[in-house]
Amino acid sequence: MSLKSFCKPAFLNSTCIICTLSLFFIAWCIPAAAMQKKHVAAKKGVVNTMIVISIAPPENERPYFTVIFRVSQRAYKLPNDANPRYLKLLKESEKNHTPILVRRAREESDVIVSVEKP
Repeated sequence: MSLKSFCKPAFLNSTCIICTLSLFFIAWCIPAAAMQKKHVAAKKGVVNTMIVISIAPPENERPYFTVIFRVSQRAYKLPNDANPRYLKLLKESEKNHTPILVRRAREESDVIVSVEKP
């Protein structure tokens, strides 16, 4: 029996064709799903709900505002070129003692990426 005559009935079977196509589709989608998950995790960052204690303006040509929150008593940096709405929300939180959502790239980072209302 030749190899050609042995493989021909197996590959012409409709069940075999469906299984082969489904395996091909799964193998094609796995790398895309893995990359998407990595991308979403990188974009998300660390989000904390905090209340502002004080905001220090840039001094001596520093490229950032210094922001101190009630929760951590740690100095965070808001870049000068950040969205002006972020500074407005921070000042509003300082004035009214209202919580805001502060996003940073990583837990160790002290640079504020974005500020939002909860």
